[in-house]
Amino acid sequence: MTTPNLFILGAGKCGTTSLYHLLERHHDIKVSEIKEPSFFCSYFQAVKNPVTYFELFNSTKKYRVDASHVYFSNHETAPILSSLFPDAKFLVVLRNPKARALSLFQHMRRALHADGHPLELAESFHAALELEAERFISPAFQTACRHYFWNFMYMRSSLYDGQLARYFNLYPRERFLVMSLAELQSQPIRTIRSISEFLDLDIAGFGSDMPCANVAPPYKSLITPESHLLMDEQFEKLTERVDQLIGRPLDWSI
Repeated sequence: MTTPNLFILGAGKCGTTSLYHLLERHHDIKVSEIKEPSFFCSYFQAVKNPVTYFELFNSTKKYRVDASHVYFSNHETAPILSSLFPDAKFLVVLRNPKARALSLFQHMRRALHADGHPLELAESFHAALELEAERFISPAFQTACRHYFWNFMYMRSSLYDGQLARYFNLYPRERFLVMSLAELQSQPIRTIRSISEFLDLDIAGFGSDMPCANVAPPYKSLITPESHLLMDEQFEKLTERVDQLIGRPLDWSI
């Protein structure tokens, strides 16, 4: 039985779908037909049967890809992957944390629960940010959560340094290629070249452009001054810490 050996960790709403479709093009890569099986996240699994999960990677190609972004925010996943797939490689795509938080909120307002209402019941972004601290410590909220818990943690799920550290503590740093959404969009050829070198694959197999998926409108005018202040406190020096962790400055403009 073949197993996944390349993971797109996320974060969600950072360009993981574009990255998935880029990898899908290459003749030496098999991507899971279910983009986000989320099998190694015990309380949010799109695929629950282990046989079904491993059949998604039934291929002799060099890389078999699981693109479940929940593996980045979910605390239990990193040690499981480390124990099962010690030789795996990881692609990580990040973005400006304020933009990412807003984009996630918009997604949760668009997506509908089985009851016909949005997954996120707070009607404004700022209201959801204000609720986050209460939700985080509420057992009742976690028990009755309408979706993946961390998708309601708009700020906490954007704290990339802690999420990266969980993996960096278990795998050698050279197993990770970290990039930003801004780099995917503004430097596509350079980014594709970095991916091909990281995976030791011919660059021609990826094509000459970056696929574009789930494009969101500019975010800056959609955030109130009050929300900026709240996020400024939560994200203080976050990007600097991430840059230091990965050893280079990312483009955080988008």
